[in-house]
Amino acid sequence: MNLNGKFYKKRVDAGEYTVAQMKCIEESIKVLEKLKKEPLMMLGKIQSGKTKTFIGTIALGFDNEYDLAVVLTKGTNALSQQTLSRMKNEFKGENVKIYDIMSLQKNLTPFELKQKMIIIVKKEKNNLARFKEFIESYPLKSNKKCMIIDDEADFASIGFEKKNEAFDIRKIAADINEIRGTLDDCRFIQVTATPYSLYLQPETFELGTKIYPIKPAHTVLVPSGDGYIGGDYYFNHEENPLAQYLFEEVDQKEFDILKNSDRRVFKEEEVLTHKKISGIRKAVMNFIVGGTIRLLQNGGDEFDENNRYSLIIHTEIAKSSHTRQADIIFTLVEKLQELLENDKETLDRLIIESLEDLNESINAYGFSMIDEETLKNEVYTAIIERINISVVNSENEVKDMLDERGQLELRTPLNIFVGGQILDRGITISNLIGFVYGRRPQKMQQDTVLQHARMFGYRKPEDLAVTRLYTTKHLYNQMVKINEFDSALRKDFEEQKNKDGVIFIRRDVKGSIKPCSPNKIMVSKTHILKEHRRILPVGFTPKCKSKINPIVHKIDKIIMQARPSDKKQSEFTVNIDVAYKIVDLIYDTIDLDDNYSVDRETMLSIMNYVSKGKVHLIVREGRDAKKYTPETGRLMNAPDNGTQDGIPAKRMAIDNPSLILIKQNGKSDKDYGWSGAPFWWPVLVTPRNVKSTVYAADYMK
Repeated sequence: MNLNGKFYKKRVDAGEYTVAQMKCIEESIKVLEKLKKEPLMMLGKIQSGKTKTFIGTIALGFDNEYDLAVVLTKGTNALSQQTLSRMKNEFKGENVKIYDIMSLQKNLTPFELKQKMIIIVKKEKNNLARFKEFIESYPLKSNKKCMIIDDEADFASIGFEKKNEAFDIRKIAADINEIRGTLDDCRFIQVTATPYSLYLQPETFELGTKIYPIKPAHTVLVPSGDGYIGGDYYFNHEENPLAQYLFEEVDQKEFDILKNSDRRVFKEEEVLTHKKISGIRKAVMNFIVGGTIRLLQNGGDEFDENNRYSLIIHTEIAKSSHTRQADIIFTLVEKLQELLENDKETLDRLIIESLEDLNESINAYGFSMIDEETLKNEVYTAIIERINISVVNSENEVKDMLDERGQLELRTPLNIFVGGQILDRGITISNLIGFVYGRRPQKMQQDTVLQHARMFGYRKPEDLAVTRLYTTKHLYNQMVKINEFDSALRKDFEEQKNKDGVIFIRRDVKGSIKPCSPNKIMVSKTHILKEHRRILPVGFTPKCKSKINPIVHKIDKIIMQARPSDKKQSEFTVNIDVAYKIVDLIYDTIDLDDNYSVDRETMLSIMNYVSKGKVHLIVREGRDAKKYTPETGRLMNAPDNGTQDGIPAKRMAIDNPSLILIKQNGKSDKDYGWSGAPFWWPVLVTPRNVKSTVYAADYMK
């Protein structure tokens, strides 16, 4: 491999890449030569610099006989324009021809075709059709060594639908598949932060037409640089205690108000006083005060382009809801301006409330406090002239709002963006210090929710000190779970536990693996199975006494009969069918509060999968766990004690799983939240010798 060519070495000599990034780029080109038609996965984190790394891969590829790089982007004008601008800037003056496929001239000369080429193609039917025409028009099939880089590869690049009990590939995925097959000397790179639906694909397909491999054959990790802030920062309180300041709870009813215009429920002119929209009011005030604090910390120059801050309000897809939300924000700013003229005392009170809230985190981060009087005077100015409110919900609008880097332009010191799907994947928004997130899809899709996390990226500590995430407790808890899964998967790659690939299984009565549609991986339906992993239902209500007591007695009897001669023994081994019967009965005693807990079928099928015919039981009785933790108000997810229960469970779980069975007293008073009858709570602990496996249940309907 040539590491001293003019494209790659220039970037290395300029210090553009860290050692880790160079390792990723060089490994990618090396592996590509062996893969042929099998995909290479470049797995990065959301907004962590994946584009920079795959641009480096293109540069090194050009030094190693590659002539053509095709970049497939999400099918939006905004992301396509952002990618095109980035490529032109990166390869400026390097004799590389860079085109958007839809503006590519049809009469390219042999001289132009001899040069290195980068073509941007949206994953959209007209773009893909135009590129197929381009391939046919010029002698590219056999004399151009090509790499296709599929950015956001899990989005639109794969897709299957069921027709008359059979699967067929969808149009966009079929076009990409055809392109891969048409170019003779072509390598395929998948780039994404959410790879689950890609790993869930079968090794081979039998759909009546030739389908080139979709499941990654090799994965390289795209490293994050210093200053990257991702899910662990927001959702892992053990690793980052400062996360406690980032989350501000918003009632779901408030998001419901924001999506309709029923004046019987809420009138815009009451925006400063109405209790039902206290969350959005707090978000805007904290943003104005927080952005002003940052302006003052940076010297107070309002014309310095580094002093530009942003707030995203992303709660609904419907354009009508965006208009409603923008109207509320406009009215709120107008009311603040009226207070400045007529009731400065009330405005000062609102400013000080936000300052007190933000000062908790500013102090925790170790930064100096801002003088109140100085702050108030700057906030007055901000309210009058520094706030820009933009609705972002159509591609044409977004294209007009991009700066020369292809990012959403921050026109003023304080920028509020209200919008829907166009604000998710790929769009970069700088200096984000506030994110109001209320998207509640009918099915909580793991890939989708992660990609909505626009607050990830490179952030200064000073910005983080005034940053807030406003969402419901339910959505926040789901994001915690998603991040836990995502971090565990990446850690396995970092520790090289997945050298032979990730094992993905799914519950299927026939034991068969079916093609997986993109973005159909449900939060509750995906579990990573690894050494000594705990799996348990969280968020349920035991049934009433009359229904639960006979079943609990039956479980008690099964446990007693399964015990060895010493009937007091609390740690022993049983056949899988005994454990199966116990867990099955336990689920007869509870009602899951929502669709996101571990359901009966998932619990039973995972236990079957990790067992080699035996299950080790650890039986505990007389416990008094509460439904919600007193400190955080979150659902209790640890009815087991790490020392008393966890240590023996892990000690026994070598080749077979352990099942901790905890009998709760089930007190019904408000401090405990149960139904007043004893019930069993199961905790499955996977074996030490289990291979890292991702279990997905019912991901395709």
